[in-house]
Amino acid sequence: MTSAITDLAHRLRPLVFRLYHQVRRQTPQLNLTLTQGSVLSELVNGGPRRMSALAEFEQVKLPSMTDVVSRLERLGLAIRTPDPADRRAVLVRVTDEGRRFYAETVAAREEFLRERLIAMDDADRAAIEAALPALAKLLVDTKKEELISDER
Repeated sequence: MTSAITDLAHRLRPLVFRLYHQVRRQTPQLNLTLTQGSVLSELVNGGPRRMSALAEFEQVKLPSMTDVVSRLERLGLAIRTPDPADRRAVLVRVTDEGRRFYAETVAAREEFLRERLIAMDDADRAAIEAALPALAKLLVDTKKEELISDER
């Protein structure tokens, strides 16, 4: 069984990587890094965050998160504002431009995948749909999930 699982992991890793790379390459992204895109997604979907919470969420040091947020600010996608609960801290918020860019990116990526799914036969689409719950279990990251639920 271990050998079969090892083989499955060996075949799955490059496939998932190539699919994600192709989706990223074929859609708008303003040359955002994975971390910048992840932070933008978290701000859009989870609301404003303190820099320290974003750094912990992304598992990077605070100076690195400062660089990430500074880049998002230069692009007009995020802004730092005082934290009303603690004036010594700042919250990072997504801007209207950031929301628009994020929505356009998601729509473009979903369209990219939709076009490829349309080209498949019903059996292949059904197999992908049936695999989604199992694939989602691969993404479980309890540390990130705990951080998200703690802040909401």
